[in-house]
Amino acid sequence: MGDLRTTVGEDIPLSRKESKKRRWIYTFLFLLVAGGIIAAGIYIKVDRFTIAQGYVTTEEYAEVRPPVTGTVSKIYIKTGAQVQAGQVLVQLNSEEEEATLAETKARHAKLETELERRMTEMNIDLERRKLDLDEQKRTHVDNVEIAELRLRNSQTKLKLTRELVEKGLKAATNLEDDMLAEQLAEVTLTSLKKKDFTLYEKLLKLDREKYDCEIKAIQNELKALGEAVERAEARLRTRQIRAPIAGVVVRYEFVIGELIQPTTVIYEIFGGERQTLKLRVNERYSMKVAEGQPYRAKLSSFRGLQNVYFRGELQYLKNVIQADGSSTYRVVYCSFDPGEHVIPPGTTAEARIYYGKSCLWFYLFNVDL
Repeated sequence: MGDLRTTVGEDIPLSRKESKKRRWIYTFLFLLVAGGIIAAGIYIKVDRFTIAQGYVTTEEYAEVRPPVTGTVSKIYIKTGAQVQAGQVLVQLNSEEEEATLAETKARHAKLETELERRMTEMNIDLERRKLDLDEQKRTHVDNVEIAELRLRNSQTKLKLTRELVEKGLKAATNLEDDMLAEQLAEVTLTSLKKKDFTLYEKLLKLDREKYDCEIKAIQNELKALGEAVERAEARLRTRQIRAPIAGVVVRYEFVIGELIQPTTVIYEIFGGERQTLKLRVNERYSMKVAEGQPYRAKLSSFRGLQNVYFRGELQYLKNVIQADGSSTYRVVYCSFDPGEHVIPPGTTAEARIYYGKSCLWFYLFNVDL
């Protein structure tokens, strides 16, 4: 082989063995660095969180919706007013319900008058007939006594006439007349004693039962009308939208004459002293959030060069998935401490809810197990 020659300033080329050795060293170093990076990415844990939107509310909170579909007639309460539970907020048009109630009350009052009249007539009629029956009984007793006296008188007269006829002092025809008079008196007395007033008493009892049936029928009709009045009053009350709780109200946009439905939220009421944070969690993460998990929130009122963060924990999760247009979400309620800040209810917030940790690689490639 010939001699190896070099130019000035150039390194002597490596031999095949040295070149192979260097490649192995570089490969080892690359694998070592890559393995270290991969291992670091596996062992480094990163907090996983989901973004949730919501607003600050109070411990006692209510959304006010109309119980029935109706047209707004009067608006009594404006935003910022303090209301008590049961206070009327809005009056819906109730002309039809008022007319129905007035008509039903008029029928009820008329039937009450009719019932009083019928009861008075019944009492007067039954009392009159009872007095007549008592009077007949008294008269009957007197007639029996008179008949007994007449019978005794006829018997005495007959005895006397018989004695006189036997002595020849009177004609036999007088005896026959007295005997006939005595028989008539006896028949009259027997007839009077056989007279029975039980039939009259039964008729009086039947009439009383008849009146009782009529009165009961009117009372049942009166009861039905009373229930109809209560239903009409209940329907009229549904035309009044009342505050379910005490607190400060926030009125939504609606005007007199507007048609509102039970699905329409017209007020929000914030009651109680303790505040809470109400958030909407995307359905995708709804099964990952749980009570006790921490969150960090930023409020719209405190955005600027230096962010103010509020922290707390999830306290309650609704067990339903709700929808708002095309978005689906789960509502969660979180503890909230405003600290020295004054946070008005309804202040919007954006929060991070931390639901666990994962390695750096899962975080970077958005792999959520």
